Amino acid sequence: MRKSILLFFAFFLFASNLWAQDQANLQKQIDKIIHYDTKIDLSETPGFIIGVKYQDSVFFYGYGSISKDFKQVPDENTIFEIGGLTKTFTSSLVSILVEEGKMDFEKPLNDYLPAAEKNEVTQQITIDQLLTHTSRLPRMPLEFGVKEIEKNNPYAHYTKQDLMEFYKDYIPLEPKKKKKQKRRNQKKKNKDNYSYSHLNYALAEVAIESSQNTSFEKLLTDKILDPINMSDTRIELSENQKTRLAIGYTTSGQSTPPWTFQSFKASEGLKSTAKDLIKYAEAHMGESNSRLTKAFYTTHEGRKATNRNKKVESARGWHVISPKKYHDIILHTGNTNGHRSYLAFVKESETAVVILTNSEHNLYNLGYYILRMLNNNWMK
Repeated sequence: MRKSILLFFAFFLFASNLWAQDQANLQKQIDKIIHYDTKIDLSETPGFIIGVKYQDSVFFYGYGSISKDFKQVPDENTIFEIGGLTKTFTSSLVSILVEEGKMDFEKPLNDYLPAAEKNEVTQQITIDQLLTHTSRLPRMPLEFGVKEIEKNNPYAHYTKQDLMEFYKDYIPLEPKKKKKQKRRNQKKKNKDNYSYSHLNYALAEVAIESSQNTSFEKLLTDKILDPINMSDTRIELSENQKTRLAIGYTTSGQSTPPWTFQSFKASEGLKSTAKDLIKYAEAHMGESNSRLTKAFYTTHEGRKATNRNKKVESARGWHVISPKKYHDIILHTGNTNGHRSYLAFVKESETAVVILTNSEHNLYNLGYYILRMLNNNWMK
């Protein structure tokens, strides 16, 4: 018995040593990428945290500080605003409701709204079109700027009543007339329809709440965050969580307050940690919670061509990059006035990268380079 215990501890120490070596070796590779392939300046970007999922291992690497006035390196439990990355949670929630028979991708948005809020002119807009950014709705409500009263807190005073008053009276612009052409294929047609829109997801939030008679955040918590044990991913933070929220900074280096919301929570509203987002990536790759896998996989489908790049498609909440001779990369980014976020993963290789930073300065190429390195430098 004693011998067995000694063998167990010997194996444990050996495995721990290998894990530490892997972590150190990976950090060396990441440091090389930061030094040679990016132009990251910690005087402009106070701090950031990198989360890496490589098959069975998870590593976290912090750089800089959570605040210019408080020198503490960000870690996996530091909270950041994730901005537009919230959209993937919204599409994931809709997919669960579809699996439960409570919503339908192909039903019109109007079907989920009270009679007083319907817009008959936009009757053809479906839930799927909202999620894939093919609704032809504008990026933001046209009068949104009138309600931007607080500096660096744009959503604080734009209510759901404001949102629905805009929607019910909105008249879509007629598409420009074009010369007669040969019939274009469906991919080209979808490309013409694609237009990234925060408004799409603000309206999806209303549809979710109206159809389920429950708040968006409660549904999200009950159906995704709690089952995956994402305890630090919330719209409204607890007092303890507020102490772990990194101070955000604009491109000019000024500190910013956290964003607050009366609407657009489903588009921009979440705050999270690197630890939680790695769990989220694992769930989307089908590892940590098989009950959700089928629903999450449908968010990687329904792809439409975009006007960004011929290799980039829009899925339900996500964007998908198809490198030459390699597996698809599923990703989304986000930004607020003081934070940026990046999450990308490759299901087939069980790899994922999360980057969270407390600056408006862009670190997105860093995530791409790290994921590419983890996947043996696929062809561009």
